[in-house]
Amino acid sequence: MTSTSRKKDPALLDQYKSEMSYGVERFFLLSWCLACCWPGLGANLRVVRQWSELEFVFPNEAAYNLAVERRFYVSGKSVPIGLDVQHRKDGQQSRIFVTIPRFDEGRPITFGTVNDQGRIVGYPDYSWHDNQGYNCDGLTSVFRVAIDECNRLWVMDTGKIGDNQVCSPQLLAFDLETDNLIYRHRINASQYPAQQLYITPVVDLRSRGPGDCRDTFVYVADVSGFGLLIVDVANDRSWRVAHRLFYPYPSKGTFTIDGESFDLMDGVFGMALSPYQKGSERYLYFHALASTTENVVPTSVIRNDTYIENPNVDPGSIRMFPEERPTQSAAEAIDRNGVMYFGLMEPPSIWCWNTATEFSPRNFHQVALNRETLQFASGVKVVNNLKGEQELWVLTSSFQRVMTGSLSSDKINFRIHAEKISTLMANSPCSAPPKGRQPGYHANYITTSTHGHSYYRIKYRFGAV
Repeated sequence: MTSTSRKKDPALLDQYKSEMSYGVERFFLLSWCLACCWPGLGANLRVVRQWSELEFVFPNEAAYNLAVERRFYVSGKSVPIGLDVQHRKDGQQSRIFVTIPRFDEGRPITFGTVNDQGRIVGYPDYSWHDNQGYNCDGLTSVFRVAIDECNRLWVMDTGKIGDNQVCSPQLLAFDLETDNLIYRHRINASQYPAQQLYITPVVDLRSRGPGDCRDTFVYVADVSGFGLLIVDVANDRSWRVAHRLFYPYPSKGTFTIDGESFDLMDGVFGMALSPYQKGSERYLYFHALASTTENVVPTSVIRNDTYIENPNVDPGSIRMFPEERPTQSAAEAIDRNGVMYFGLMEPPSIWCWNTATEFSPRNFHQVALNRETLQFASGVKVVNNLKGEQELWVLTSSFQRVMTGSLSSDKINFRIHAEKISTLMANSPCSAPPKGRQPGYHANYITTSTHGHSYYRIKYRFGAV
């Protein structure tokens, strides 16, 4: 697409670029040009990249021909699901990472970076991807990744192509300074049932000072096996926890987006951590995709390695907030101020909720709404730029067209959006929590009895459907 039909003011472009320095500015010029072509595009989130279908970079023509011949590459089959962003120092170009799970054949690369032409380059290089399940030291199928404060990129590889478990699931970490593999943890067969699909890694890093990366746990959502994987990185061990709130809700398994409906009974899917405060409890928020509820668990509960012997967590340790979202939601993320960002299916939109307030629709506030561009927010990330400012990055897709088989290259199907959080929150009620209340206040309110708060536990009954 081009924007030649609309005249651009160079002075205005310079002003925009200055405002977005050190972060989104590296992608903003393209974003502005694309936005010109989309009447009604919300001003609060800027389109950074968009595709009708994904294109890939192959190391040479022979590799491309082989991928086509073996149906490792089938045009139009690839669907981006997750993202993360690295802003690099010393004048190096920032990198957008995207994941392309192998739901079936035709995806030549399962995880890579977006180059200047919008094509996907395999990370760390193409040799990690061309095995298609024949080399379990490579990458088989990746749904989501996470970058932590120690500049490590965590990649959860499901080991599956479609329904076939061709390799063991594995958690890997790469040093983003060198792009070298620095950690690999293969999941023991006893920790993944046949139907498992580990998709969402959340990194819990508790640093004691600059450069201290030792105390690291990674929590991974199992969307199909309805569980949670806990990886203790320092001790290179893992365990699985099970609870009824990891399951989907049958009544919420039908999704309708842009007039198209599909059924999907996905369990625990979106996850986010409360901000780390030394000496205070940290909470993991989560929800099933086929649900409208939000749940919470103190991380001190799931970090307990006694679950190696018995994976069933105490039923009272994980709680569900009494009120619900209006519709289903996919990914979510929490910023350093304890504000959660999430998408809603209907209308297609992005919302915020300050975790110091009650989880309730009256405390949800709209960040952006667009029925065409904000459909199915499968990737939501809070990213720090080089100035220490936070940015919200969102990957959206016309996932309903994927599920119904109506995906067409005649339409824009996938988009990446971004904006500085200070801009998004400038006039938002989400930025003003009640006086004296810290992030996680109501998580503590419904999960702990030691503070004398028992209202929810008396009035409401918790449990799965």
